[in-house]
Amino acid sequence: MADLFKEKWDVFCENLKDIGSIIESESSLSETDQAEGYRYLLRLMRLSLEMNLEHSNSSTPSFYNLSHETAKIGADNPDNIYLNANIDGRQSYEVYGNVGESDYLSFGLKENRYSKDGTMVSLGEIDLRDMMVDSSGNFILYLGGESNSQNFLPLPENANMLIVRQTYKNRISQTHAKINIKTISSTAAPELLTPSRLEAQLNQSLAFVKGTASTFIKWVHEFKANHKNQLPMGDQAFFQAAGGDPKICYLHGYYDFGEDEYMKITTDIPNCEYWNFQLENYWMESLDYRHFPIHINESSAILNKDKTLTINVSHHYLNIKNNLITEGRNNGAMLLRWIGASAHPIPKVEIKKINSMEVT
Repeated sequence: MADLFKEKWDVFCENLKDIGSIIESESSLSETDQAEGYRYLLRLMRLSLEMNLEHSNSSTPSFYNLSHETAKIGADNPDNIYLNANIDGRQSYEVYGNVGESDYLSFGLKENRYSKDGTMVSLGEIDLRDMMVDSSGNFILYLGGESNSQNFLPLPENANMLIVRQTYKNRISQTHAKINIKTISSTAAPELLTPSRLEAQLNQSLAFVKGTASTFIKWVHEFKANHKNQLPMGDQAFFQAAGGDPKICYLHGYYDFGEDEYMKITTDIPNCEYWNFQLENYWMESLDYRHFPIHINESSAILNKDKTLTINVSHHYLNIKNNLITEGRNNGAMLLRWIGASAHPIPKVEIKKINSMEVT
């Protein structure tokens, strides 16, 4: 049996090696972009193994983080704590806990097809503003089955993932939500691992890495070609199809400017529940928000006298307000989010010389 599975293991290792072609196929990468590309694949594999090995049983579901501080997918939000659970649309579940001090909390049912065609279509959404929560912040949300509760989402048979987005204007200082999930339609216990199941889980993990990396590199190509040093509206339906929250308007762009330049972004701020802007690397990973100022929201921004917002992006620290830095890289993706907004302003983006900077 050990020798038999060794063949499966060798195939897995060879297929993992082949995924490196995603990085190798990109032309004119800087040394940093190339190194971060291989790190990105390793990070995706970490996430994929968590999803497909450790939290794969939809009859005994548990939450994991499919994006976090050191492993990231598709323009992850530094203000968010993401929770994911693998579910089965033929079962029913109870999601329960306490909302903490979250500024925005949403629950989305998805069909995760990243390993097949790079999509993650929404099958049902509810957020905190539409839910009943007691005076202490406690709640129960029912998924599937029959319920008269206001806190209820029907569960389509093709649903296989629940995504929870917790958004905080100050993620470090605010009390985070505490959320759990359990099935209410099954009493099944986890079973011993079998070679055939492990083989399937490894193959699923590889497919997820390949599908995810391939999907978002196509996005980068689009942004690089058509959104360079811009933050246009873009096709919102396309962004939603990859797992986006329908309540969020996503303005994706691609920055590319010289060492002696900086990027000045000016925009109106609409009436909205929340907004933020972030910088990413070539692979659409948010930059290192643990150690650098790479994102901004309404709690950290200083508005202009006319209530507009100016963000100054540079490669290295400049002593000006609302200064975000690229950590020294010249290029990458970027994103502005409007959540629950009454309008969706398109920012003005300008590339300027540092030596002609007007201090604002």
